[in-house]
Amino acid sequence: MSESKPNGLPPQAQAAWDFPLFDAIMGRRSRRFGLGMEMTSGPFQHRSDYEPYPLSDLETAMLVAAATATTGPILAETNLPGAMVKTIGKPYPSAMGSHRSRLFFTNDDGVFVVNADKAKMSKMREYEDKSDRDKLLGFYDTYVEKIDDGRMDLPPQEPGIWAHNQWVTNMPGTTIFMPVIDVTKDIIKLMINLCDGKAGRYAKNTGGYYIVDDRNGMKPCGNQKWLDSGLLNKRKVMTLSRLEKMLSDGMLAEGAFMGQLMALTLQATGLGGWVYGGFSSTVVLGGTPACRGLGFRFIQSDSDPFPIPVGRDGIFEAYCPPYYANMSEAVDAALEGALQTMDEWEAKGMVKPHTAPNAEFDAATIPASPEGIQCVKDMCQYIYDTYGKFPATVDPIQMTLFIQAHHLDLDFYDKHMKPGAYLETHRNHFRDWHGNDGPKKRATED
Repeated sequence: MSESKPNGLPPQAQAAWDFPLFDAIMGRRSRRFGLGMEMTSGPFQHRSDYEPYPLSDLETAMLVAAATATTGPILAETNLPGAMVKTIGKPYPSAMGSHRSRLFFTNDDGVFVVNADKAKMSKMREYEDKSDRDKLLGFYDTYVEKIDDGRMDLPPQEPGIWAHNQWVTNMPGTTIFMPVIDVTKDIIKLMINLCDGKAGRYAKNTGGYYIVDDRNGMKPCGNQKWLDSGLLNKRKVMTLSRLEKMLSDGMLAEGAFMGQLMALTLQATGLGGWVYGGFSSTVVLGGTPACRGLGFRFIQSDSDPFPIPVGRDGIFEAYCPPYYANMSEAVDAALEGALQTMDEWEAKGMVKPHTAPNAEFDAATIPASPEGIQCVKDMCQYIYDTYGKFPATVDPIQMTLFIQAHHLDLDFYDKHMKPGAYLETHRNHFRDWHGNDGPKKRATED
């Protein structure tokens, strides 16, 4: 990264780090008009006099770190801490500490993925003082991987981009961040937590939840055997669609949290941009002939007329076929490492966040029972056999938001908006971040 320095963050990045939180919160706006853009209709018609100006590596690193950097160990201060304590904290909250949200982004140079799941932690507060701040530059250099050359193939037209966003989305000079969510692993883990009535999670052996298929006559989800055995409780009924929607909604919020963290960082750094939808995730992920998008693999199912995204091969793969031969193997992979002791995890360099003796903590970490695991395997296989996909009612891979960042064209706001439409960080951005390398005027047209 050309902007990094041996002594830590450059002064402009230090200033952004110290930007007042509530000034960022109250100063957050959607600021869409960037250098090099043109709006040809409506009350704010304007053609920028400047060429597009892409984000620098340092600017991009600040945004990536705000959303995905390592913060330290998850505390998991509960009476049944479970396997979630053995994970690494991130700036955004995550269901069960799983962090199955992966950040992709594209700019003029290519398409990138942030492999934040590979990052390690070194202490309770990873960014404890100013001496730690340059870690974010190393985080960016180490865990951002280029997966395609050139800007993501996503034409500014339908069916991919809705009409009201076509003038601004994915334009030259912009960077689009895309949180992509895999819900399969957490659905498997949630099933274990809800259904394993033999693992001691429920008082007085009341049994686990009985999942029924509300799209198929409320029949058992491959779990009749486990209901009969007493592992499940017929009085604790939950429908399959309710379970999957509950988990999916919670996980999609992770992408929204990432977006808000980056939006606040835009205020601190003086960059423009905003968080928005207004696109077809099927097209963006690459499920149609319209464009390559992010190049994800899709499958077809007789139960669903639309292509179903399952992953980007070798980059981000869901816990389901075709990446596993069957759902039994997928469940084993999703649960791998969950039963390791604190001693085993500390040996891997994981930071222990609490003062409890390891043996005492391990005793409170209720492992899944063999019967509970097999019950979940049976349910997951039933779902896949019945619907030709896993999960049944939602896509395994989901995306609902873009976070676009760009350099503002202040001339547009000075012309069309009242004073106060942008912050001092926006006014002074080129002075503070780029010195004499300011935006360049477009060539004069004959």
